[in-house]
Amino acid sequence: MKRRLPLLAALLLLALLAALPAAAPAAAPAPVSVAAGAGPDATNSQAVATAAMTVAAGGLPIILTAPHGGRAALPGVAERQGAGAARFNAKIDTNTDLLTEKLADALEQRLGKRPYVVIARFHRKYLDANRRPEDAFESPAATATYEAYHAAIAAACQEVTARWGRGVVLDIHGQASQPGVVFRGTQNGKTVAHLLQQSGRESVYGETSLFGQLARQGFAVFPAVGSSDPEEPSYSGGHTVGRHGSSSGGTIDALQLELGTKYRDAKALGDVADKLANAITAFAKSYLPAADAKPLAGDAAQRTGKIAVGVYLDKGASSSGSTLLRTLARFEQVSVTKLTAEQIRAGALTGLDLLIHPGGSGGEQGRNLEEPGREKIRGFVREGGGFIGICAGAYLASAHYPWSLNLLDAKVIDTQHWNRGKGTVDIELTPAGREVLRTTKQKLAIHYAQGPLLAPAHRPEIEDYEELASFKSEIAKNGAPAGVMIGTTAIARGRFGQGRVICFSPHPEMTEGLEAFVQAAIDYVNRRRAGK
Repeated sequence: MKRRLPLLAALLLLALLAALPAAAPAAAPAPVSVAAGAGPDATNSQAVATAAMTVAAGGLPIILTAPHGGRAALPGVAERQGAGAARFNAKIDTNTDLLTEKLADALEQRLGKRPYVVIARFHRKYLDANRRPEDAFESPAATATYEAYHAAIAAACQEVTARWGRGVVLDIHGQASQPGVVFRGTQNGKTVAHLLQQSGRESVYGETSLFGQLARQGFAVFPAVGSSDPEEPSYSGGHTVGRHGSSSGGTIDALQLELGTKYRDAKALGDVADKLANAITAFAKSYLPAADAKPLAGDAAQRTGKIAVGVYLDKGASSSGSTLLRTLARFEQVSVTKLTAEQIRAGALTGLDLLIHPGGSGGEQGRNLEEPGREKIRGFVREGGGFIGICAGAYLASAHYPWSLNLLDAKVIDTQHWNRGKGTVDIELTPAGREVLRTTKQKLAIHYAQGPLLAPAHRPEIEDYEELASFKSEIAKNGAPAGVMIGTTAIARGRFGQGRVICFSPHPEMTEGLEAFVQAAIDYVNRRRAGK
């Protein structure tokens, strides 16, 4: 069987061949070459190179681009004159091409795989790839090269979307107006619209944002971290981030980095690349998918097939968490990652298929997560991750408390008597409940330990939940009134964005014979099934 070229390499081969000038074969760029046998996850990524540009596929949801560092002439292309242009610049951004190469190497050292790379080798005086076509060149002979450059970026974006669902373009530039400053360019948030929607303001403007991480590495940045000031108009983002970012939809965000001359000095490039890589790595761990991805057609690499389950085991989780771990250990197709609140805030949900919050105290869990952690979970589920809440985890998932996740459109009944006691209760499953939990039994006895009595909250911004089971008997100790528990929701399912949610008020993992309900819930909310 012939090995298929990955999408990126195939498209780039066609694009770059189209860029070869037919009128001057003797001066044409060097022949196109593709590194044989190196898949996108290999240490030596697939590369396509001509005198006009260098393009390499990668194994990370990160695309590095550099349009203004090249020095090569474009045969048959006249130099730009800029007649009548309000703003015209034909100077190169010195060393941005070399810095981008070193940055790709530094990211590989930290993350084990390389980013996608698209570097222009042509001089800006012939073609400015960061401008609209009508402003980018003055010679029609440059059209094919311009289109090839952006086709390369578009192909990388398409491949990243296919493999990870989302990613980021980092467009590397240079400026001389403030030598010691790095300017952010997102067209004042437009080119990172997806990131803002999914992860909130902190992801672009806060301390954990890319520019927040740059500041931690000692870079002077503008606008300041946490500031609502507009971006510097001269550096607020050009055609590349506007064309390939998320301003018009999609899940690829794009940021322009304008580095001052201090950071592009030839002697400083290695150190600057290392610090940039540190910042990008920290940002990626908080806001980007893990390097593991869907294998491309023809790739030898295959995923294990196991469902990646995160389990919260931190403040607010009770000893029932240990019981849950023993239950999960029985399931061969499940791999478990134990998580703390700090790890969740730091982006540890990336790469997981679903998250389980066990019994204990929903309030302690929610407060320990803090709002940044709660928003991380909401973003994870919104983008297709699954969530299972058991007892305290169901309190947490509700839309009732200030510390709630608001994943399930549910309120909690009779919160005054939350400690109504523990014991065995009867529940009745709906037809949907029997289907989801894979049982033919309609009525069951199950262990109850003061889980929430759920009812619809009717929050307009959250999809209504569906009842899978209701309580048919009750526990009414410690002053709890009789008759309140019966008929309330015991098990519910819902949707939040692209993700699925199941909440158990009682404990199937602590009930002999019902442990399989946990496996059924995992299969239902599993990311790879979500949306089907």
